[in-house]
Amino acid sequence: MKSSFYKPSLTVFTSVLMGFNYNASAQSNITVFGAIDTALRYSTNQNGDGGNLAEVGSGAANVNRFGVSGEEDLGAGLKANFMLDAGFNSATGESGDGGKLFSRQAWVGLSGTYGAVTAGRQFSPVYNAQWAIEPFGWANLTESGFIYDNYAGDIHWDNSLMYSGTYGDFTGVLMVGMGEKAGDSKAWRNVGGSLAYASGLFTAIAAYQEVRNTDAVIANKVWNVGGSYNIKPVQLFFGYLNYRSDLALQKNHVFDLGFIYSMTPKIDLIGAYYHDRQRAEDGRKNTVAGMLKYSFTPRTAIYIQTDYSKIDAGYVNNISDQYAFPSTRDADNNLTSFVSSRASVSIGLRHIF
Repeated sequence: MKSSFYKPSLTVFTSVLMGFNYNASAQSNITVFGAIDTALRYSTNQNGDGGNLAEVGSGAANVNRFGVSGEEDLGAGLKANFMLDAGFNSATGESGDGGKLFSRQAWVGLSGTYGAVTAGRQFSPVYNAQWAIEPFGWANLTESGFIYDNYAGDIHWDNSLMYSGTYGDFTGVLMVGMGEKAGDSKAWRNVGGSLAYASGLFTAIAAYQEVRNTDAVIANKVWNVGGSYNIKPVQLFFGYLNYRSDLALQKNHVFDLGFIYSMTPKIDLIGAYYHDRQRAEDGRKNTVAGMLKYSFTPRTAIYIQTDYSKIDAGYVNNISDQYAFPSTRDADNNLTSFVSSRASVSIGLRHIF
């Protein structure tokens, strides 16, 4: 988890990959951790009639989670590590991701001088990279999160093996998700990797992954690159994500710019702009998002968040996901009308433990 409201850095990136908790020491230990973030959200144009929606949402910023992590010193620089991480909806109490007990992560591994090897359910390379180089992280309710949910595919890889290691200023990751289909080793198989660099105030990360379907066809390929530069009290972010679906003949190019401005030790202003350019059927989506956050303590904060998105007809005509803009079609499936913009505002409270 993020030990502050936002913490996109190589240190965090490495901690997420290798599962080290923030109280780690040379001795064996177990850490219980979590985050609960609930917001009142009002959003416009949520159906084909332009209807607005008021809801109590499961966090506009942090993903709600509860977990336990641990490590044991085996001697000679070798450690055993594990992570059990459950996501949940704070508005309803439901488990995340189809009701799985540990919907976010469930893995065990060994780490030492030459890196870490872990096995189980783990985050994908593109997810870990995007989480570290974007000012909102992987936001839960904001339009920025909707963009990346659409293109990163399954961000949790089951039956996966991962190697991660840090050498000087570089951190590298190689990962494979076993398809586990008898007679066809490529079906459902995922592969990917990432490389991160951090030196002083500058961080840069690049990642790639490809996901195959049951017929061993590559369902999508995604790669992203970006970084951050910390010129206190402002941290600047930039990124690019490339998505390609061989099944839908769809290509998307997403550019983003953002910042975190620490106005005082307790007040942060966060902002970002996203431009999603779609090919095959040309389309565009532009999103701006902002947040003002006040921290009572490093663990507890209140915030107000807002975002606005606008699309054109080409974009809505080819998009197909749970976050698509409402539209109507005739009997021949031709687009007859669509919602071209929507906005939202959220007021929330977040506590990390």
